[in-house]
Amino acid sequence: MFNPHERRSFRDGDIIFVDPAKDFENGSLVVAKLADSKEATFKQLVIEGERKFLKPLNPSWPDPIIELPDDATICGVVVSKVEIF
Repeated sequence: MFNPHERRSFRDGDIIFVDPAKDFENGSLVVAKLADSKEATFKQLVIEGERKFLKPLNPSWPDPIIELPDDATICGVVVSKVEIF
């Protein structure tokens, strides 16, 4: 999620704090889990009408945006981070 051109950017090793009770909104940074996956992903949530998408902050990421299926789970909203140097 590293983007040298954005205010919100995360480097490998940064620790994120996720609040599972916080309501998400368009633009929230979220941890989401797809139903058919054993892993979760950390991305920006984009909401357009009834549709939800996950967008990486890293402009070089190979999948620029993916639609969030209805059976996916948003595990929580990122509320802060600790930078590890």
